[in-house]
Amino acid sequence: MKRHLPWLIGAAVVAGGVFGGREWLAERDAQARAAERAERDAEEAREERRLTRLRRESEELIPELLEGVYLGMPLERARAARPRMAPDLSGRDPEAGTVVFEERFPNGARAMYVFRQPDDALERVQVLSLLPTVHAVAPHLAAMNAQYGTPTGIWDCPQTGGVPTRRFTWRHGETTVSDIFLVAGDRVSVTLYIAPSDVIGRSLAMAACRPVQNPSELEQFPVATPEQMNATGP
Repeated sequence: MKRHLPWLIGAAVVAGGVFGGREWLAERDAQARAAERAERDAEEAREERRLTRLRRESEELIPELLEGVYLGMPLERARAARPRMAPDLSGRDPEAGTVVFEERFPNGARAMYVFRQPDDALERVQVLSLLPTVHAVAPHLAAMNAQYGTPTGIWDCPQTGGVPTRRFTWRHGETTVSDIFLVAGDRVSVTLYIAPSDVIGRSLAMAACRPVQNPSELEQFPVATPEQMNATGP
């Protein structure tokens, strides 16, 4: 029996090492899972705080014309707040992952509500309207400045769906308000655009916008040519 003792001792050491190694691996995996849960919980908490700020800011920034809605609002709740909104049947193809509703107003303005999927939360709001003449631009901007403060950015954007535009942005934390001017002849269309700041940033990048820094450029709005307007369709 004594001759087998060294072998038995060696086997016991190996078994103990294997068992101890398994315990260490299990503990390491448990710690990794706990760290992942903690990071996931922290990320969810950060996102919840961001959505809370987005709601609070957008409730203050969305005009009275669209009273009752806010960014991040669920679709069904938005439809209850704005019963006249209806699915957009204009034939425009919505971008991937979104669904669009519209609401028309007696003054000719039209609101577009863009909900992201799959959670059907309101991602952005756009209000399209016309100014009677180019001379109405200055009073319109004065009213916007009175409501939102001094613009945080002024941009010329040559690639807005094939036509050049001038954009003014008012950033308020998580939320940004943008006014998009399209001038064609004596006709001026304005799109009020309210969205999360990162969404506005992507829109500026897609339109190849550049900041207007020279004071001499401020009064010279880009003007779309008839050829550019015809190319964009009706």
